Amino acid sequence: MVDKSAIKSSQSGGERSFSIRVFVDGGMGFASTNGLETHVVETLVDRAIAQARIATPDPNFVALPSPEVAPYVPTVFDPQVLTLGPEDAIRWASENIREAKGVYPEVIVSGDVGVRVSSRVMASSTGIMLDRKSTSVYSGFFCIVKEDDAVGSFADHAGARFLCDFVPTGLGRKATTRAMAYRHARKIQTGKTTLVLGPMAAHGLFAGLVHAANAESIQRNRSIFTGKMGESIAPELLTITDNGIIDQGLNSAAYDGEGAVKKIVTVIDRGRFVNPLHNSYSAFKAGVANTGHGTRTRGISHSNLEIELGDKTEAQLIAEVKDGIYLEIGSLDPDLTSGDISTHLDFAFKIENGELAYPVTNTMVGGNLHEVLMNIDAISSDYRYEPGNKMPSVRIRDVQVSSAGE
Repeated sequence: MVDKSAIKSSQSGGERSFSIRVFVDGGMGFASTNGLETHVVETLVDRAIAQARIATPDPNFVALPSPEVAPYVPTVFDPQVLTLGPEDAIRWASENIREAKGVYPEVIVSGDVGVRVSSRVMASSTGIMLDRKSTSVYSGFFCIVKEDDAVGSFADHAGARFLCDFVPTGLGRKATTRAMAYRHARKIQTGKTTLVLGPMAAHGLFAGLVHAANAESIQRNRSIFTGKMGESIAPELLTITDNGIIDQGLNSAAYDGEGAVKKIVTVIDRGRFVNPLHNSYSAFKAGVANTGHGTRTRGISHSNLEIELGDKTEAQLIAEVKDGIYLEIGSLDPDLTSGDISTHLDFAFKIENGELAYPVTNTMVGGNLHEVLMNIDAISSDYRYEPGNKMPSVRIRDVQVSSAGE
């Protein structure tokens, strides 16, 4: 762990965990613990069974998934990651600190570097027996620069399944350089403007949309997509596909947390909401095929997202804006039930005559997600790539912004 531009701690080791989900006459019990000792596991099983017996029966629960063979098993395990040790993580962290200080000697750096190797096994009373090995490497840094009363900050990260996809250094330099650019922020005028979301900000918006496509939330009337099946919720230029079987993808796997085969699902097709994401519970309830997006705790989770690209670069999208705002990182943070938006834009620049003019402060965006989606007018042809995820920028017209406190 990096804190105040110094390595504060480093640790290595392993952990073992066990979880169980039990159904008794439609009632569910769930329990988990660290450790695999026999007496601990037996106690946990008894506890989950006891919970299931007193739980209110759910008439919509039908069954857990049955065994099936995945047509394709993505590669998510890299033997090269096994050769890494604490000294590698320390070296990478030290290099990023050195790079950051090379940009601005008094920079304050915090963050971490991690290496993970996991092995999981899963079994169910329906006959599912699965095992999975995976690897991942990660680094993330947050840099703050202070010069008299001018303060700027920025954060960035990198992650991968395979060592060949991971660039361990350069983040310190980039984050500090961007932090320098965010000094001397100014207020803006209230009104409607064009908002350009950079790759990370746009990915947050699209991930939120796919999260709202949770079939159980839709069935319980807790999603903006309730009653919207087949309807246009965005312009035709927007197509989003959930693809959990991309080789080396950060969110890839052949099976979901319940043992169901993962399916490739187009959630939004040319602006129309066409498919929700299902686990076994919601699929049985709807009488449709399971899409393989269940979690071990009976939730629903998306995987890698593929966004159909446009025909102009991000630079071209910005160049066409006379007056607007560019949000580099952050989220519009909509309420995924009502669609309401009211949030601060913390890492944003004013766009004037097609150029990034100056950073903005105390800026809020408001409105409703339905309107924001319909006002999307361009998606970039270039993108940030995180294994399994192409992350383009997006431009949205007529977005309401204001200075906080007005």
